[in-house]
Amino acid sequence: MARLIAVEDLVGPSVLGRGGHAMHVLQILEGLRRLGHDVLFLEYFEEPPTPEAVATFHTLVDGWWDPERAALLDAATGESHVGLSSSAVADFAARADGLLSLAAHYRAEPWPLLEDVRPRLLIEQDPGYTHLWAEDGEPVTIFGEHDVYFTVGMNVGTERSAIPTCGIDWHPLWPPVIPDWWPTGVPVVTDAFTTIAAWRDYGYLDFRGETLGPKVDEFERFLDLPQLASETIELALAIEDDDPDRPRLLERGWRLTDPAIVSTPERYRDYVAGSLGEFSCAKGGYVGTRSGWFSDRSACYLAAGRPVVLQSTGVEELLPTGLGIITVTTPEEAAAALRAVRGDYARHATAARELARTHFDAERLLAGALELAGLPRQGSG
Repeated sequence: MARLIAVEDLVGPSVLGRGGHAMHVLQILEGLRRLGHDVLFLEYFEEPPTPEAVATFHTLVDGWWDPERAALLDAATGESHVGLSSSAVADFAARADGLLSLAAHYRAEPWPLLEDVRPRLLIEQDPGYTHLWAEDGEPVTIFGEHDVYFTVGMNVGTERSAIPTCGIDWHPLWPPVIPDWWPTGVPVVTDAFTTIAAWRDYGYLDFRGETLGPKVDEFERFLDLPQLASETIELALAIEDDDPDRPRLLERGWRLTDPAIVSTPERYRDYVAGSLGEFSCAKGGYVGTRSGWFSDRSACYLAAGRPVVLQSTGVEELLPTGLGIITVTTPEEAAAALRAVRGDYARHATAARELARTHFDAERLLAGALELAGLPRQGSG
């Protein structure tokens, strides 16, 4: 059994109330635990956590994780705000076998109390964005110093994408899911294709003479899709009430629902599993760079047996598509794909579930990542 530390934001200001993000983190933690490892989860705060953050942290670790293996710490001093004491964290770290950062934390130096933990593994979540930002400055200030680097941009470092590697040897890693957290037989309660999105996050990138925009710009290309496909498509969308795109979406047949519907892992799972399937665009930074990015959200739809129709980022070169997953580049292709899923739903749903088990199973993916870093694939239980 390896003693591992995992670091990521779970209740910080940018992710509080995002049930899908919490589910992503919790599925990785659960995958490591099921492999038989002793795992300590840490989150670092630049400012003291709010009462809401503290309450949510307690709810998540009590319900989904282990309160004896979690702490919120001060990012400057390592002082414990919630959970294990700083001395208990330091004791665990002194005997830890490895550290996993579950995203780039835009920090060059190691976190307090963890300076001597090696090897360090990074699982980078924003291919294109982080890499282009890093290319313009010092990569260590974006990615930190790690020993093994993974990315969900499956084409990074290959001839299929021109994303700069910043001199780093990147290893591809699909987003992990726990299939039995997504039981089959759940009835469809929303007879519509859905997705969960933030409308204007991330801003713009310059890439090889092209400007790549946020998700809003990619959805603009597919604005007429509900009418083309004769489908109402529902977005659990973080969008301002006075955003001028709100009435445009409604006029074109999109249905908007408050993203509070997915504010916890439980609500997120219910929403995904209760949907007919997913249609989604990707951020321009993922599409225009041909990054091979695949969303942890879409992996959850697959695990729930819900087919996904996705804007192409290059994943069709790596995943079997056409059944369970269909990638598209135009509104016409998307409309045909939605009709195809409707017309043979049971077969697409079965294929979606199988794809999740074959390509996104957390235990298999994380065991391989640990082995690549020289750590035990599995513990002694």
